[in-house]
Amino acid sequence: MARPRAGARRDRLAALDGLRFLAALSVVLFHFIGQTPGAMIFVWGRPYQSIFPEMHRYAAFGRLGVDLFFMISGFVICMSAWGRTPRQFFISRVTRLYPMYWIAIAASACVIYFADSPFGHPNPRMLFANLTMLQTPLGVDNLDPVYWTLWPELCFYLTFAAVVWKGLTYQRVVIFCGLWTIAAVLATSAHIALLSLVVNPTSAPDFIAGMAFYLMYRYRPTPLLWGVVIMSWLLALHFLMAPSGGRNDWDTWSPWRFWLILAMTLFFVLIGAIALGWTRWISWRGLTVAGTMTFPLYLLHDTIGMTVAHRYGEQVDPWALVGVTVSGLIVLSYLAHRFVERPMALAMRRYLNNADFGMHPTARR
Repeated sequence: MARPRAGARRDRLAALDGLRFLAALSVVLFHFIGQTPGAMIFVWGRPYQSIFPEMHRYAAFGRLGVDLFFMISGFVICMSAWGRTPRQFFISRVTRLYPMYWIAIAASACVIYFADSPFGHPNPRMLFANLTMLQTPLGVDNLDPVYWTLWPELCFYLTFAAVVWKGLTYQRVVIFCGLWTIAAVLATSAHIALLSLVVNPTSAPDFIAGMAFYLMYRYRPTPLLWGVVIMSWLLALHFLMAPSGGRNDWDTWSPWRFWLILAMTLFFVLIGAIALGWTRWISWRGLTVAGTMTFPLYLLHDTIGMTVAHRYGEQVDPWALVGVTVSGLIVLSYLAHRFVERPMALAMRRYLNNADFGMHPTARR
């Protein structure tokens, strides 16, 4: 029976929090500086060559920050769910996702409806569907394009809940990784829409690698876990460089393949360094604070930031506008987390912890 290593049960890792914030920041800079030529003209009102002629090619790689997000999520969810009951896992995920998500929808809707936003006005049906976080299976557009990542996350939670229900063990998580890998490979050729919708083959290798890395962190590296990681790395590269139906749209972004391989490999190396304990010396509390701002920053930056760029992009120096706006979004994310999201999450957690989840309630007298 695999035994956990000493000190492997920490709830937060400063290095992981810092890496998560960098992933979010890379996505933010991608949307401001590195989007496709058409999107840059749409947002800024002029081609990127006249705004960020050199930086555009580097910021374009910021879209890959989502892959790093998914890998970190696999690591963190496995770590936070260990030893929890299905009820505790359900409450932790609901209170982690929905409060900030609803805040972001409210903020985005206000910006879209009342500001000169380039996103257009959504109809009420779209707004209500987005409030459920189930807009993808419902066939409804995302209120904000960045919300597309929430469905793969939600599917991961729902399927992983089956393992939590049985009780997390080393063997069960490894089996789950293996079954998900097989499902991801089969989904690409089965041409079954429901299977692809649930399995999310293009993002599955990132989550699976994150879980395998956590098992290395909690127990120890083994040939089996390295096999899972290497297979996930190969599949992640396959889906990233697939000519169609993969993680990248080659019609809008076609970088040199070597740089894609290097970027994805770097993500695996960074998470691997954390899993092997090479970053234990990193303990700066500021990184933990940055980690708590990641989700708010990711959800709030696109609608607000692109609206600012669209409205003032031709009136203010672009670099100054990006610097001030990104700084403002970071401050806004901290304030939203500290004074709105956290109180909401605590209230929800308190209510759900005391709620009766019985499936057979007694009748009223």
